[in-house]
Amino acid sequence: MGEQAFAARRSGAVDLLTGAPWKKILRFAVPLFIGNLFQQFYNTADSIIVGRFVGHVALAAVGVSGPLMFLLVSVFMGVAMGSGILISQYFGAKNAEALRRTMHTALVLAFCAGLFLSIIGFVLAAPFLRFMNVPEETFASAETYMKIIFIGVTSMMMYNMLSGFMRSLGNSRTPLYILIFSTLTNVVLDLLFVVPLGMGVAGAAWATIISQFLSCIIAIISLHRTSPLTRIVLKELRIDWDATREIIRLGIPTAIQQGVMSIGGVVIQGFVNSYGTAMIAGHNAAMRVDMFALMPVMSFSMSMVSYTGQNVGAGQMDRVYLGAKQGMMLCMSFIAFMSFILYFFGQYVLHMFTDDVQTLAAGIMIIRTVSPFYIFMAASQILGGVIRGSGETMSPMLNALMSNIFARIPLVFLFSYLLPGAQGIYLSQVGGMAFGLAHMLFIYSRGGWKKKALERIGFLQKGKADLPAEEETGRLQKVEGLPESEGMPQAEGLPQAEGLPQAEKLPES
Repeated sequence: MGEQAFAARRSGAVDLLTGAPWKKILRFAVPLFIGNLFQQFYNTADSIIVGRFVGHVALAAVGVSGPLMFLLVSVFMGVAMGSGILISQYFGAKNAEALRRTMHTALVLAFCAGLFLSIIGFVLAAPFLRFMNVPEETFASAETYMKIIFIGVTSMMMYNMLSGFMRSLGNSRTPLYILIFSTLTNVVLDLLFVVPLGMGVAGAAWATIISQFLSCIIAIISLHRTSPLTRIVLKELRIDWDATREIIRLGIPTAIQQGVMSIGGVVIQGFVNSYGTAMIAGHNAAMRVDMFALMPVMSFSMSMVSYTGQNVGAGQMDRVYLGAKQGMMLCMSFIAFMSFILYFFGQYVLHMFTDDVQTLAAGIMIIRTVSPFYIFMAASQILGGVIRGSGETMSPMLNALMSNIFARIPLVFLFSYLLPGAQGIYLSQVGGMAFGLAHMLFIYSRGGWKKKALERIGFLQKGKADLPAEEETGRLQKVEGLPESEGMPQAEGLPQAEGLPQAEKLPES
């Protein structure tokens, strides 16, 4: 498979290797942002529907399950992140053989991890909920919801892996289409199972896993039909140990990072649980709103991973530096606007979840404590996306460890002791974000990730026969700062998003 495979048109693709970085980052991020909104609405639909039609106890049951499920799933999501970084770098380097080997290996790993996680989550749901000090009135519903969700966790992991492949290749639009379909399916099934059939939290859980399964099937079909580069071949679905080692090397720090953040979330949830059911429900509603507000941050951070990965693979470090600056400006502008809206109008959003006075009061307190400081999170996540995309995943992991464990958890103990009520829990979140930004600025300015990126460029070109030797030499000369006349040629034949043939559109469900 040669150069023509990389020149093949891909539905929804954005060429991240040429043009003004801020335009390409924004164009790539917009479908991610819309998709993340739908993803949060997907996750929030269960809370809204059970809160409205079952009650605030059911709302608390769905909410209290979230941090624990995220903890168990996030450890395995490092596999998806590691493979996504590799695929974006191999695509930038035009190394088709390594790209396909990594893709097929990652799919096998994701399937096996999903099956293992289903068993662990189902068996240990009750002990974990006991450990989190879940109130008795909420316990049975929370256990039911968790067990059903974990039955379908394999489909969720496979879908996340497949959509990650598409984004790594510059295609953020097709995952959006699939997610819209899945979200609408989830809402319809939620309403059907919870309202007329009266299945309660169990109905909401079944609606979620059915819609996840359908989205996984559509993603498989779409990826297979998009390009020869991403065609899934059964005989290639095997574990390649060289690819596995690279995925683990890049993915394990990300998995630890996600796990550390989840542990912090579980600890915080334990503090929240001690304030009773109304506080739990208010926390659940506020955190759902919080996630909506942070969608621009997550979208730009994900964009920076793919943007940086492809440009590192292509040896274009000048574009990496410029993209980091422009991506930061975009993200900071968006999150400042979101913080303003949420601080002054967030209470109206909370009414979607409940009309319970105590629950609303708790949610408003949380939002107004945290939202003015979202800008700390925005800056930290952009820098982290650049560093992860370069192939350096240890530094963001250490940052998560320090900000969520060594900063936030001691602060929550301190503030809970010094301040009355639950506000100290959320002031500790602000403190953790501030510490995380200071540490990430230090990591970025220190520059170790730049050395890692230069090392990756040499590694990615090993054994690759797609490019002439003189073109590879030109790329490396550009990286090492030689005169412009000896610089790197622009990547040719990269796909554009416009004018795609009808056959490459998302298949009908």
